[in-house]
Amino acid sequence: MKQLLLYIYRNIKKFLPRKLNTFIWDIYLSLLKKQSYSQYGEDLIINNFFETYNGLENGNYLDIGCYHPVGISNTYLLHKKGWEGVVVDIDDYKLKLFKKRRGKSVEVVKGAISSQNSKSKVAIYKFNQPFSPYDTLSEEIAKMRSKEINVDYKVEEVNQISINSLLSKKHYDLINIDIEGLDELIVNSIDFTKYQPTMIIYESFDPFSNSKTKDLLYQNNYTLLFISGGSIGFVKKN
Repeated sequence: MKQLLLYIYRNIKKFLPRKLNTFIWDIYLSLLKKQSYSQYGEDLIINNFFETYNGLENGNYLDIGCYHPVGISNTYLLHKKGWEGVVVDIDDYKLKLFKKRRGKSVEVVKGAISSQNSKSKVAIYKFNQPFSPYDTLSEEIAKMRSKEINVDYKVEEVNQISINSLLSKKHYDLINIDIEGLDELIVNSIDFTKYQPTMIIYESFDPFSNSKTKDLLYQNNYTLLFISGGSIGFVKKN
């Protein structure tokens, strides 16, 4: 409805008095807003890039370390537009919720993303709180977080999944990585001679500093699109 009214106004505004035009445009701008579901507004930047610069309406995403299907999600806005995706996590309850909320448009995979193929299971450190943002594959980080937030964790084991085995299945327009401290290890494990996703988003404890990960992406013809909060977004140059 809003788009229809805007279309009508743009076709009649040249016939309206200047004061009325000014009044109407003031009301429109005062009410103008866009809803973000990300923690730091990343999804608005992501959506704008694919719409404006990439010309992509319906794409596909790989969401590694998915948190919630709606809140604090970099992919929910894309899902609402009709994108399809694969989400990977170590928690059954998160994956079931993604399947319930996103339905047939999402494939859920349980496992820990690793840098190489391995049939052995890997230890995971899970904190005793709902939708924990602190669960990790790093014992060092788990100990640090436990001390910071004064919450205990337990150790479980899950299957390992190679990042390159996932990328071999299809081209992904967006890869979103949030695995609590190991994001850059996974980015550095991507075989860029074979796989070149359009956009890669990962988190860093020190996003503004130079890093091996940034150097690797620059060397493979990626350019920095944004830094928001701890999130860093790179896009492939045309």
